[in-house]
This record gives sequence, structure tokens and C-alpha cells, in this order.
Amino acid sequence: MSRTFFEKPVERKTGINPLGLKSFDHLEFYVDSADQWRDFFVKKYGMSTRAYGDTTTGLKGRRSHVVGQGRVNFVVSEPQGDHAEADFVRAQLAKHGCGVRDVAFKVKDARHAYTEAQRRGANSERGLFEDATVSHAAIAAYGDTIHSFIERRTAGEFLPGYINVPGGIDDRDINFAMIDHVVANVDHMDTWVKYYEEVFGFDLFMHFDINTGRSALMSKVVSSTDGWIKMPINEPSSANSQIQEFLDQYSGPGVQHVALLTPNIVATIEEMRRMGQDFLDVPDTYYDAAFDERVGAITENKDELRRLKILVDRDNEDGYLLQLFTKCVFARPTLFFEVIQRRGRSIGFGEGNFRALFEAIEREQAARGTL
Repeated sequence: MSRTFFEKPVERKTGINPLGLKSFDHLEFYVDSADQWRDFFVKKYGMSTRAYGDTTTGLKGRRSHVVGQGRVNFVVSEPQGDHAEADFVRAQLAKHGCGVRDVAFKVKDARHAYTEAQRRGANSERGLFEDATVSHAAIAAYGDTIHSFIERRTAGEFLPGYINVPGGIDDRDINFAMIDHVVANVDHMDTWVKYYEEVFGFDLFMHFDINTGRSALMSKVVSSTDGWIKMPINEPSSANSQIQEFLDQYSGPGVQHVALLTPNIVATIEEMRRMGQDFLDVPDTYYDAAFDERVGAITENKDELRRLKILVDRDNEDGYLLQLFTKCVFARPTLFFEVIQRRGRSIGFGEGNFRALFEAIEREQAARGTL
């Protein structure tokens, strides 16, 4: 397996933030059943319901639940009624199956972000909306994915068309603080790396070239210059690559996985497993003598990690990360989630674990008959 990564990209544009991005705001999923996927995230991911919207509350053509934990907000939306927007959502579901439609960013000034993004070459997807509480607009991204720019002027409400709902008491050990990164699978990686560099002012942060002998891919990570927004972009480099399978199953580019940051991965994974979430398998041989040599001294108990099948990768002398990946969650073998914890000055993405990850995914592909 070959790999290359840059701790600091060439000509790093430190401090450049032309669109005034602050963080991920939310992800919107188009789904076949908003109630089912609300319950999925509540029961298996420890999230709480936060808001609800439909045609009676002001949404056009869809019915949506907002669920979340910490700074993570997911919107699960299904089509509703005969509105053109409902027909659009139905067409997207027929084409892609369930998946991420909108990777939305919190911004300082939505009007500026929207106008400047278009000036830099982005195409408009939804025009500017402004009222006393919020401003938002959206641009097109890879495939049918869009990026909304959200400027919140007052606290307490999600967006116009939604009403707050009580979410209950969080009494479980699943703790997600924020979205760590969002990964895209595309046909032409360099095209989209250039897009994020030129439109968003992002840096090329890391570069991976991965080959297990059975399948291969190339990946480049673009990041905001402050590091709060990280977006790896994958491209297939073999016909039977898991990236190519995604592109075939999803009918084009889209979000492959979402990494959720937790301060305690051991407790989080233990509880998620108890609640029924399936994860990719990790062989016991992963934790042999080579594990100690590669990872070095860590805070966690190795036997606990082996029992829960948690992966570990050391970025540098001052940091390491722990991670585990779910199996694909939707009917089509497309999107999955990553649970991640960072220790010290960890900045990587588990590149030392890629062989174990890829071999696990290849076993899933083989079971589906696509490898």
C-alpha cells in the first residue's frame, strides 16, 4: 500500500477565508421515510429531536425532522404533497436512493458568501433569502450535492419553516461534539480540489494513493485554512474500487461518509453496538505486535480496543486518533459513518488504518458480489 501526506501544503494560504465560513452548520439527507431515519439517529446514535417542518409549518414539498447532538445537526427530509419541490425530492430519491443533498456551512455573512462564491466560479442553486432571524442561499457542488450558506442572526430557531420540538433527556453514553469531516466520492478528483481551492480558498491538506492489491483509490483532503472544515475527496483508480461501486450505486458523485467527533470513543462505540449499530469488522490480527510498534504508547486499554474493534493511528509524536466505521446504513451500499476521537495534536485521517479499512470494505463488496 502506498501513501503520501503533507502536514503542510505547498503555498498554504493561512488566514484566507474569502467566503467567511465558520463551521459545518448541518447536513440534509433526502430519505424515503423521515420518521424512520429520525428514529434511527435517535435510537442508534443517541441524538435528540430538535425541530420539525412540513407543508403546514412553511416548508415547500417536504416533511423534515432535525435531529442532533452537540454541534451536529442532521435534517432528514421526505417528499410531501404535489408541489414541484416534492417532485424534485422524489426524483432525487429515485436516482440516488437515500443520501446527503446539502452540506451546509455556517457563515459570517450569507449575502457576501453567496455573491463571492459566484464571482469565483460557483453556480447558484438557490437564491438569497433574508429576514430578521436568518439569511441563507445555496450553490451547486459535486453531482447533485449543494452547499448552503447559513447566517444566523438570532438564536433558538433552526430555519424558517421549522418549529422547535422537545427532544427528551440524553441519558446514554453516546457523545458527539461536532462533524469532524465530510468525505466525497467523485469521478474527477482534481476538478473538485481546484473548485474548493478557487471558490472557497481551501488548502490541499493531504494526499493519499491507496492500493490493496485488489482495488485502489486516490484521495486528496481540502481544508479551510483554520482547519475547522475538512473535506477529503476520493476518486477511483481501479474498475472494482469501492469508490467506483459508490458512483455506480449512487448514480454519480456524492457524500461517501460523515465523521462524527467524540471525546470518548470507547463509551460511544460500546453504546452504539448495544443499540444495534453494525460496524465494519476488524480482524484480531490488527492488534498483534505490529500494533504496538506502529502506534506506540496510548492512553486507552488495548484489550478494550480489541474487544470493541476500534482502530488507532498515530499522526505524529504529539497526537493520535481512534476511529471505527459503520457498515453502509441505507439500502444501497453508499453512505456510512465514521466515529472518531482525536488525542493531542492529531490532524490525520487514519491513513495508517487504510489497509485494514479497505480490506474490511472489500469483504463487504465480495459478499455483495461486486469484487
